[in-house]
Amino acid sequence: MYNISNKLKPLFRGFFCFKVQLLTLFLLTNLFLFSQEKLIITRDVQFNEIEIISEGLDDIAIENATDNRITIILLDENPNTHTVFFEDDSNGNLIVDFKLDFETYQEPVFRKYITKRLQRAKAIVRIPIDKNVTIHGKTIGVTSNSYQGNLKIYIDKGNVRLNIVKGDTLVKLFLGNVYAQLLKKTRINIETNNGEVLINKKKLKDHLYKIKDKNAVYNLNISSVNANVFLITE
Repeated sequence: MYNISNKLKPLFRGFFCFKVQLLTLFLLTNLFLFSQEKLIITRDVQFNEIEIISEGLDDIAIENATDNRITIILLDENPNTHTVFFEDDSNGNLIVDFKLDFETYQEPVFRKYITKRLQRAKAIVRIPIDKNVTIHGKTIGVTSNSYQGNLKIYIDKGNVRLNIVKGDTLVKLFLGNVYAQLLKKTRINIETNNGEVLINKKKLKDHLYKIKDKNAVYNLNISSVNANVFLITE
């Protein structure tokens, strides 16, 4: 008599292999997360202007602080490869600079075959509200967790996620994507030469998008050559 269990054996083997692969992925993911070095730095903020030099980072996130101190949480996969510097310049600006120690950091071989960025470091920066924040960077992902203050972002390439815009915001980049959710009464000026502009998931035919409101509370200006812009206004 034909044994039906023989028909189910390949299914059980396939399911078992899938569970093993899933467990392996889980262990590797947790190994990466827990292998990151965590550095926390805090400092009182005396100035309204904060300038961040993000070179040496893969990603940076700006959050609202609950006090008058700036807090930096640096997650570094390669220990002791990044250093955070503070500088008070003569113009009344607080400069935050992330330096990559090239003597400690050894770049992987066959770089041209690696598609992801190589710094393997992320910073979370908590800043008191109502400060003027400027971010400079090259290839980096920038996230504003709905920061309540004015924000300027100057990068070459990367994804910029503004979430809810709660201050005058300027974004200039060459290539990447910009995502933002806008409150009512926001003055908008979008210009991208070759990128696409989508408003509430609807693609515009033009590469320009402007809304002028004399009673606007916030201003959003985005200028790019090849970046795509995704706005939610509803």
